[in-house]
Amino acid sequence: MENKNENITNEQQSESFSENLYEYTNNEVPSFVRLSDKYADIVSSALTMLTVGMIGMFLLILVVTDIIPLPLNSSTAWLFDSVMGGIFIIFIISGIVSFMHAKQVKIDADEENKLIDELLVWSKENITKNMLDEGLDLSQPEELLYFNRADKIKDKLMHRFENADEALIAEFTEQIYQNIYENNQ
Repeated sequence: MENKNENITNEQQSESFSENLYEYTNNEVPSFVRLSDKYADIVSSALTMLTVGMIGMFLLILVVTDIIPLPLNSSTAWLFDSVMGGIFIIFIISGIVSFMHAKQVKIDADEENKLIDELLVWSKENITKNMLDEGLDLSQPEELLYFNRADKIKDKLMHRFENADEALIAEFTEQIYQNIYENNQ
């Protein structure tokens, strides 16, 4: 009987601990994808759609002119031709629209790359190990020091680059921390 009560209290304590843990985290990790990578993906997708649409239209023209005969009766051949023609036209239009969208993403990617370069140069000149360690109890475990230092880096970047995306700041906070502490600068 006593073992059963012990198990219940251990389960209750474990459940209570996990509930308390969630009070301190919001489990939101901003994800950052460079616009230059997004641009490459869009161009690749646009090229694929355009290629499939053009090849499909070419093959459809060969089928319609009976150069490539398909064993379809005449009552269903028009349905096949019109549906496939519509699909290939949609692929071509989607490819063209994606290329137009890629132009805007390329412009935004160039601006983002300039911002990243500016951010890295500014941080190298203005964020130092001594400044980050100022006011910290260096006898704390390295994990706690990491979070405190990363918060300081993030605050400085957010203050200096107010219009920057939070995910971008979070991504480069980690990189700046590594440059300062793990590369022993």
